[in-house]
Amino acid sequence: MTNEASVELEGVTKFFRDVPALRGLDLKVPRGCVLGLLGRNGAGKSTALRCMAGVERPDAGTVRVLGLDPLRFDVAARRRVGYLAETGVPFPAARVSRLIALCAPLYPRWNDALQDELLRRFGISPRARLKELSLGQQRAVGLLLAICPEPELLILDEPAANLDTVVRREFLETIIGLVGDGDRTVIFSSHILSDVERVADRIAVVHRGALRLEGALDDIKDAARRVRLTFAGEPPAEIALPGLVALRRRGRELLATLIGYDEAETARVAAALGAHVEAQRLGLEELFIDLEGQHGIVDRSAA
Repeated sequence: MTNEASVELEGVTKFFRDVPALRGLDLKVPRGCVLGLLGRNGAGKSTALRCMAGVERPDAGTVRVLGLDPLRFDVAARRRVGYLAETGVPFPAARVSRLIALCAPLYPRWNDALQDELLRRFGISPRARLKELSLGQQRAVGLLLAICPEPELLILDEPAANLDTVVRREFLETIIGLVGDGDRTVIFSSHILSDVERVADRIAVVHRGALRLEGALDDIKDAARRVRLTFAGEPPAEIALPGLVALRRRGRELLATLIGYDEAETARVAAALGAHVEAQRLGLEELFIDLEGQHGIVDRSAA
């Protein structure tokens, strides 16, 4: 994987009826990675993906995809990007075979073997009309149309929606196969964090339209800890710990989530406060809940 970026967003802002969906979003996605885009409902994930795909025009900021402005893509550039929207399928009354016949000639690199394999995997008859398929199968047709052109960049908005566990695993294997050469880039959003943890090598967390956290998944997990500070009396209202991103009070305890955990410095702060300290590693789901959850979590990104 090179250091060249497949996607760069700088200060991207987007409003819908005076409501901000993106608030100066900055994001750089290296070529050849699989990036999982995370965030709660309404965080701005779909809007960010639509801006990358050239479907949405930002109100401010710049978007560069494969070095180009996606709003000015010519035919050749458009062929280099595959996009699957969050909902809906084109031409619901069309037969699968007809839809493929319309799309495949537009892409010189269309992979017929992959097309047939995906139809087989998802149990889809080419003669079936889209509206006759299950929601999961309709989603699979959308995946097929995005993947079979073998794009350099694949943008997927909740691709596993309505897919059962077995089919979802097969789709994840397809993603892994697509980036096996180390040059293709996949950006996908998902609420299924176990899928993200299994497939992604990088993550980006979007919170209220801005980037809250981004980096290599393994590095983030290695640097993340939940620290329990237990006090003999009432805990202090504030605490200064390196890498603090969330804080929760529970009786005589403070539960601090740190990214960039420094064991020696944490022990020093705890000793100065007269607190007993314990630290535990976090999986992606636990980290995300601590970052985005309610019930006492302190949102320090909004400060």
